[in-house]
Amino acid sequence: MLDLLLWLLGFSLLLWLLLSLLAGRLVNPLGVFLGVLLAPAAFIIGVFLTGAALAFLAPSLPWLLLLAVPLALFVGFLLALFTLAALSGTGIGAAFLALLLALIIMTLLSAAAWHTPTPPSLPRHLMF
Repeated sequence: MLDLLLWLLGFSLLLWLLLSLLAGRLVNPLGVFLGVLLAPAAFIIGVFLTGAALAFLAPSLPWLLLLAVPLALFVGFLLALFTLAALSGTGIGAAFLALLLALIIMTLLSAAAWHTPTPPSLPRHLMF
């Protein structure tokens, strides 16, 4: 659980740094942290509302069912991105670019941390 919290804080800090660089000013770090926390909820709400709207329209437009899943995921992603952009006080383009860069950097850092050798652990009887 602690590793997930550290990853969340590191991701929020990196996203705040990238958003500040792309905006050309310091953005609100609390807004960025809240955006990171609330974006998944906004994504789920967007997917369910779009799915419900498309299910309501499906009897009259059955071909719309072919686009239902991609459209629902796209609207959910846009709503999550809008939430992050609104809470951080930046534009959607800057939020998307910062999010993409932060995900790439965190993925590379996670892979580097995973592949670094760790020292052998102490035997049980030598631990505290």
